[in-house]
Amino acid sequence: MLTSNNALVPDPDKQDDLASQWWQWPILHVGLRMCGWDDHIVKYFLLGNPFVYWASTVSIVAFGLLITWYTIRWQRGYKELSEQDVDHLHYSGLYVVIGWFLHYMPSVVMARVTYVHHYYPALYFAILTLGFLVDWLLRNRSKTVQYSTYAILYAVVVGLYAYFIPICWGMTGPNKQYSYMKWFDTWKVSD
Repeated sequence: MLTSNNALVPDPDKQDDLASQWWQWPILHVGLRMCGWDDHIVKYFLLGNPFVYWASTVSIVAFGLLITWYTIRWQRGYKELSEQDVDHLHYSGLYVVIGWFLHYMPSVVMARVTYVHHYYPALYFAILTLGFLVDWLLRNRSKTVQYSTYAILYAVVVGLYAYFIPICWGMTGPNKQYSYMKWFDTWKVSD
């Protein structure tokens, strides 16, 4: 696979508006047109939920900071984590972050032309990391705080899904009517 993937190199003589770089994916810098952009056909744009992308990207960094925090405190003699807590961090957190890394790094080192959909296997692990961190940070909080936080997270995710639903279900008619979804110039939703 490595040989065949590295053979799919970008053609310098040809402009590829759909290609993207590996660094653009975790921050949702670009999306991907999935079909033609004529006003008379249904159009799809591969973008994703901005909150899910951004929060899961932050969670990868936050997990590294969390592990650094506990490691420094452990080295200074604090005994705040039980053996079960350490196992939970290890098996439910660290393995997931390693999964993200193993799925993301091949796209970084390959010379082939890349598109935003190449990040989706790694995104799955980033989302799992976000879920782990929310659970870890809320584990000792009251049920009211836990349920309130979960309700807010669900509302944001479902609300943004509803907001961007034309992208998922297909945009019909002139693409300019969907310009409200173009939050950044790099999102080619309506142009």
